[in-house]
Amino acid sequence: MTENHATVIQTLFDTFNEREFDRAAALVTEDFELEDLAFGMTLRGPAGLAQWFQGFVTAGPDAKAQLLRTMTTGEWVASEHIGRFTHTGPLVSPAGEIPPTGRSVEVRIAEVYQIKNGKIALLRAYYDGATIMRQLGLML
Repeated sequence: MTENHATVIQTLFDTFNEREFDRAAALVTEDFELEDLAFGMTLRGPAGLAQWFQGFVTAGPDAKAQLLRTMTTGEWVASEHIGRFTHTGPLVSPAGEIPPTGRSVEVRIAEVYQIKNGKIALLRAYYDGATIMRQLGLML
């Protein structure tokens, strides 16, 4: 069962990288909850996942997520990945919209997922928002 959970997460990353947000939305439960802890956002449902993905793609149309590893135990999966993009579009942050800087961003991200009946019910994303702001030239 846990091997299937890792496959669900790999598919999620593939859908982001391939910009197949409808396919991504089909991977989550109707009551799915996504907590982006660095940006202080909670999004819900399949539409919430698509909105979150679209935010990164709007900020950086070249955005890619490189999945490095997954670890599973029961209904829980943890992942580590690297997110990369060039900031050529507006980035929505807790402080408002950040206009394009043209700078490249590379950030390490850890995520925790809860899988129920083969679908993602919960995603918590942990990353350092200050690293992103430094790479954008917005803070030292």
